[in-house]
Amino acid sequence: MHRSTSAVRRACAVGTTVALVGLTTGLGIMSATAASAVEPTDSTQPVTSNETTAPVATETPTPTDEPSVPADETTETPAPAPAEETPLPTPSDDATTPADEPTAPATTAPAAETPAPTATPTPDVTAKAADATVTIDGAAKVGTLLSAVVTGFDEDSSYKYVWADQDRNVLSKTATYRIDPTDVRKTITVTVTGTLPGATETTSVTSEATAPVAQDPAFLGTDGKPTKAGADADHPLALSTAAGDAFSYTFRAQGSPEPTYKLDWFESYDAENAAENEEEGYFPSDQLPDGLTFDASTGELSGVTTWVSEWDFAVTATSGTASVTQYVALNVEAGAPAGILVYTTDRAGLFDDDDSDDRTTWIIAPDGSVITLSPEEFIEGGRPTIKQGGTLVVAGGLADRYGNPIVDVDEDAPVLLPTVTSDIASDVIAPDPDFGDFGLVNVTFPHASTHNLTVAAGAFSTSFPVEVQPTAATVVTPTTPVAAAPVTPTNRGGQLAYTGSDATGALPWALGLLVAGAGLIGARTLRRRRAQR
Repeated sequence: MHRSTSAVRRACAVGTTVALVGLTTGLGIMSATAASAVEPTDSTQPVTSNETTAPVATETPTPTDEPSVPADETTETPAPAPAEETPLPTPSDDATTPADEPTAPATTAPAAETPAPTATPTPDVTAKAADATVTIDGAAKVGTLLSAVVTGFDEDSSYKYVWADQDRNVLSKTATYRIDPTDVRKTITVTVTGTLPGATETTSVTSEATAPVAQDPAFLGTDGKPTKAGADADHPLALSTAAGDAFSYTFRAQGSPEPTYKLDWFESYDAENAAENEEEGYFPSDQLPDGLTFDASTGELSGVTTWVSEWDFAVTATSGTASVTQYVALNVEAGAPAGILVYTTDRAGLFDDDDSDDRTTWIIAPDGSVITLSPEEFIEGGRPTIKQGGTLVVAGGLADRYGNPIVDVDEDAPVLLPTVTSDIASDVIAPDPDFGDFGLVNVTFPHASTHNLTVAAGAFSTSFPVEVQPTAATVVTPTTPVAAAPVTPTNRGGQLAYTGSDATGALPWALGLLVAGAGLIGARTLRRRRAQR
């Protein structure tokens, strides 16, 4: 069937246009003029299958369907018109286009396949944002300085920080944040806003939350604020009470997790050898005076004690893995005066350095009960004993109803010189020639028998028996016999008779033995030994 010449030319033109579009797109020089297909001018030559589109590309398009120029004749190619003024080729009046041939404009297909070459590519901000991170450096503990560690942002950009707790309360807007005590048990995050590489808009990244904020334990004072009192054994927390009075003190510490408490060793040596102490039956509770107990669940030390002394112990508070220890010095003072506490020992060799450990001392409580101290034993009971012709040195002082001595800590206070009497008229009673000014009275016993002595001061007095043992051929000539009359001390204006050692050497030892130290320490040891049996 014969095809219309106009239809053939149109088919060739479409094919040529498609070829030009592919060529110019690859070279980047596509123009609106090249995309306008035209019909060939040679209408006399048949279209065969071996015709190519190359000669057609040089033919000059004509706006209308005019008589064609023979193939062997050349024509001048006019300058192409601007793209907006170039009319589309129109078919001739006598030509018809078959319904099955495409007539779509030449620019439709390439426009759908080729992107605009001048468009700027957009960076993959989503992928880069996934690489931007912020982490928190520092332990979640009160007082710790937290720092934001940022990665993935443009290094030249500036950051904005927002620290917040789990309730979104803003804590700080700086690069670091020091955890406050009010943050205890809260979790903390930091949000950093910055610019990603190649981006113009800012991006915000939030860190993971910290663990709940912990707090190392710290002991609190009576005002509820952290205190340094008792931070070390050289500066213990000072507490006090009186014998027979109800006592209560609660050790409190702040911390998270909630602190737990335990009674602990005061001396570092005991702490280092705690296991050995416990094997021997010695525990931190033995540092407390009898009558006081420590409740580890509440931290309360309470009770009533009658033991006058200074008691050293420690309390440890623990939160999680952190602990703090508070060292304590509890001073138990004597109660109100209720009687006279008497100390007596053989005067022979009392102030000799080589005889200080080889003697027996008796302590007589206001009720007449006796404690005997010797190098071999420490017992409750006994009776002061002296050889016929020997001399006992006697010291006495006020004591409370529990037998605790009432000691005046004022060094300038007058020393109590007790009044000593005997039921045997021949006994010689006089102030000690060397230490009478310090309250020491001598009693010499010329005759062997049981002698009853009474030591009095003011409205109080204490009586006790003395066993005077006979010796063979003992003759005692009292120089100044004194009956049961009060003894008046001699005032030497603070000067002591020379005895080979001054008061600073002999007196501390004598008073330490006769007045307080030996008696109280010995009595305490005795009672604890009996309690452990």
